[in-house]
Amino acid sequence: MLSFKAVLALLAAAILALGAGCGDDDDDGGGGGGGDGGGGTQELVYNLPTPPSALFYPALVAEELGFFEEEGVKPDLAPAAEEISATAFLSNGDADVSFADVDEIILARSQGGEHTAIFSPQHTNTAGIVVPEDSDIQDISGVEGQKVGLESEESTRFLTAMLESEGVDPDSVESAVVGTSGPLIAKTFEDGEIQAYVGNASDFTALSANNVALRNITPDEAAAIDGNPMAVLPGTLDEKRDAIVGFLRAWTKAQHVGQVNREVVEQIAREKVPAEWRNEASGEAALDLAITLMKPDDPERYGDVREDVWTTAQDFLVSAGVIEEGQKIEISEALDDSLIEEINDWDRAEVEKVAEDYQSGS
Repeated sequence: MLSFKAVLALLAAAILALGAGCGDDDDDGGGGGGGDGGGGTQELVYNLPTPPSALFYPALVAEELGFFEEEGVKPDLAPAAEEISATAFLSNGDADVSFADVDEIILARSQGGEHTAIFSPQHTNTAGIVVPEDSDIQDISGVEGQKVGLESEESTRFLTAMLESEGVDPDSVESAVVGTSGPLIAKTFEDGEIQAYVGNASDFTALSANNVALRNITPDEAAAIDGNPMAVLPGTLDEKRDAIVGFLRAWTKAQHVGQVNREVVEQIAREKVPAEWRNEASGEAALDLAITLMKPDDPERYGDVREDVWTTAQDFLVSAGVIEEGQKIEISEALDDSLIEEINDWDRAEVEKVAEDYQSGS
C-alpha cells in the first residue's frame, strides 16, 4: 500500500507523462506566493506532495482569485521530495506547515515528535478497490471466489486487510499483480482475467483515461482514512498562528470553489498547469478526482480533523502492515481542531460571487 505522498506524486507524474509530446507550453509555477509581501503580508512556507498541480487545486485557485492576498499571507511552496517524509520538512525547519500522510504523523509522534494535525482537506482515501461500473459485484464481499488484480505486491496486505475488515476469507480470493498500465488493466478487465482491481488514484485516473468507467467498492473503514492532513509543530503554530490561519482560510475558500464551480477551477488549472491538460481525458479525470477527494463531510467545517476516523485509521494501518502495533499513539494528542471554526468563518455566497465574476471576466 503506497503512501498518499507517493500516490499523488505518481499521479502528478502520470498526468504529465500522458500529455508529453503534445505541446510545449511553459507551466506557470502557481500555488506559491500571492501579493508582493507589503502591507503587513506574512510569509509562510508550506510543503505539498507534488509540484503545483490540479490535484491540489486550492493552492492554484486561492492565488488566482486573490484569497491569499485578501488574507494577508504570502505562501511559498517548498519543493516536494519523495525520499524525505513530509514530517521531516517540519523537523528540519524547511517548512512551517506540511501536508503529510496519516502514517507519517503517527510514526513521527511514536518516535517522540510533536507533529500535530490541525487541518485535513481530504476526507477520503486515494487507495482502494474498484470494479467496472457495470459489474455485478456490489461491494467487497462480492469478490469472494473472484480474481483481483493488484497494482503491486505492496497491495497484497492492503487487500487482505480490506477483506478481513468485512469478514471475507482472504484465501477465498485469488489475486495477481497486473501493474499500473491503464491500457493493460483495461484489457484484463475486458478479457475477464480479473473482476476487481486494487490500486491508487493514479491507476484509477489512467483507467478513466482509457474509457473504463469504475465503481468504488472500498470498505468504509479503509475509504475513510484522511488524505494529506496538514501537520505543524506546536512552536511554529504559536509563532505563526495568524499566517497559518490566513493560509487555511484562503485554502478553504478555494476548496469550496471547487465544490460549487468546477468550471472556474478547470479554467485556472488549465492556465496554471497546462502540461496536465495536454491529454484531455487525463486532465479531466485528474481534476474530477481532486474535487471528489476534497469534498468535506460538512461544508461548514472544511478541513475538520476527526478523532474517531483517525482512531479507526490507525487500527487499519496496523492490520495493513503500514505501521507496527508498538508504534500506535494516543490519537487525541496528535490532533488539534482549535482552528477549524476560525478558518471556516467566511461568507460562502461572497466567495461564490468572486468565482462567478472571474468566470465572466468582470
